[in-house]
Amino acid sequence: MTKGSRLLIIAVIAQMAVLVGMYVTAALPLWTGAEIRLATAPVDPRSLFRGNYALLSYDISEIDSTYFKNLDELRHGEIVFILLSNTDEVSRLDGVTLMKPSEGRFVRGRLQNPNSSLATQRIRYGIEAFFAPKEEALLLEKKLRTGAVAVVFLSQNGKPALHAIEPRR
Repeated sequence: MTKGSRLLIIAVIAQMAVLVGMYVTAALPLWTGAEIRLATAPVDPRSLFRGNYALLSYDISEIDSTYFKNLDELRHGEIVFILLSNTDEVSRLDGVTLMKPSEGRFVRGRLQNPNSSLATQRIRYGIEAFFAPKEEALLLEKKLRTGAVAVVFLSQNGKPALHAIEPRR
């Protein structure tokens, strides 16, 4: 085997390892995470048919600025941990911290363009789009019109993975 062949094999194996690692990292919360339910609503239900996905917004996507101390010192993309409490069928906001909590339920998100002059701050969690097969698209749109609950799994570090959308009970 030539040196060039060995380098090619190593490059292919390295690329495969990266892809497998990305898949495992994304799926890990679904395999090992704790289930929570979040109230959700469509941002634009017509997006559902452009590529068979729906853009979602959560109750914890817009958080009152009073939860953030020293907002002027925070930067775009800053990792924040949203503390959750279960108050009926869905989890609700219980607090915000920049340090990973040692216990309790929490979800990790990223602050979007912090601005102390705004009444609310936007947080992204990486679960703002739900993809569905074409045949499920119409049914999903109907569920979202009346409000829905997102079934989310959380890893131990708070990383969320969207599992399903269910009608609100």
